[in-house]
Amino acid sequence: MQRRDVLSGFAFTLIAGLARPVLAQEGRVIVSKIALLDGRVVTPVTIAGNGPYLFLLDTGGAGSLIDAKLARELKLQSTGSVRTRGVGGQAVLGSYTARDVIFGGGARQPVVSLSAIDGGFGPRVRGSLAAGILTTVDSDLDIEAGEWRAYPDGRPERVGFVKLERAIRSDSILGRNAASPRLYGDIQVNGMVLDCLLDTGAPGAISISYDNARRLGLWDDARPFTPQATSGIGGSGGIGRIVRADNALFAGQRFDRPLVLLRGPSDGARGHDGIVGLSMLRGFNLSTEVRTRSLWLQRHSDAAPLLERYGMSGLWLENKGNEIRVAVVGTGSPASAAGIQVGDRIAGLDFRSAIASITGPPGKSVELSVASGDQTRSVRFALTPFL
Repeated sequence: MQRRDVLSGFAFTLIAGLARPVLAQEGRVIVSKIALLDGRVVTPVTIAGNGPYLFLLDTGGAGSLIDAKLARELKLQSTGSVRTRGVGGQAVLGSYTARDVIFGGGARQPVVSLSAIDGGFGPRVRGSLAAGILTTVDSDLDIEAGEWRAYPDGRPERVGFVKLERAIRSDSILGRNAASPRLYGDIQVNGMVLDCLLDTGAPGAISISYDNARRLGLWDDARPFTPQATSGIGGSGGIGRIVRADNALFAGQRFDRPLVLLRGPSDGARGHDGIVGLSMLRGFNLSTEVRTRSLWLQRHSDAAPLLERYGMSGLWLENKGNEIRVAVVGTGSPASAAGIQVGDRIAGLDFRSAIASITGPPGKSVELSVASGDQTRSVRFALTPFL
């Protein structure tokens, strides 16, 4: 997909970051362009005529973010610091003010508050827009049409949508008046109803807190799993697991045997049972009704299947000083079948090469020199979709 050029913007002020919206003339619809890029929803953003820069739309974010390097390049005005919480726990971030910001060639904001982080967005993306883009004015996030539409005077009647009550909530540790309300909704996993954050910034389909994973019986050493670390604001959230659930029900739609990320016991995500991420949300058009604090969802006519992406070796490696050690071996994985155990050491490779050797498509052959105690052996296996 090619990066979209910014169109000439409308003279309209819409929330982004922490500012308040100013209403446009009656009946006006403000259309900003969005696109799916590398499994994320992005929009081109210009700041004081510079750019465009790609920002992702993050309905799980209570505040908007910018790459710290870009904030310095643009010489944005520093406004001190802000304390926030993420997957890795609490963090203190630098705060900046951006001026004359245009989103996707449509919505315009004269002043935007942004917190700066060092990278973390991946290639091509330079920042994120918080949930307030949808939760402070009636809006559609229409991924199917490639549009984010804002209705300052209220949206026309919705036809063919499912309504989620109490979906727009203010719950950030920054305080009810200091951050964007976020989106929430119920999902059933193996029959248990979970109150989840609806997060377009999370790439997977479903993630569940450690406590709920234990209650559901999904965190079970006898169940096949592959290890997966979580990370975000505040650093690492520890090592979790990816497993298959029997089924999930969301917005009237049934999903059979979805992959579910189980967050580890040290994960810092708080205030909800789990997260419904973009892999599932991208199959719906999202429409907010701010007055009733509701979210309406409409299934796409040609919704893509959920992503099937996980580590097919079943190994999690850690760099311990001058040694590469096996931290986790997934039950039922090719690595487990080959006899690799927790505490084994990988010899003859640097850490980056070791990670590259166990990463790749199904069928890739892996050969490792594995040391246990004072014995070293050659281990071979093939990457296999074992879940």
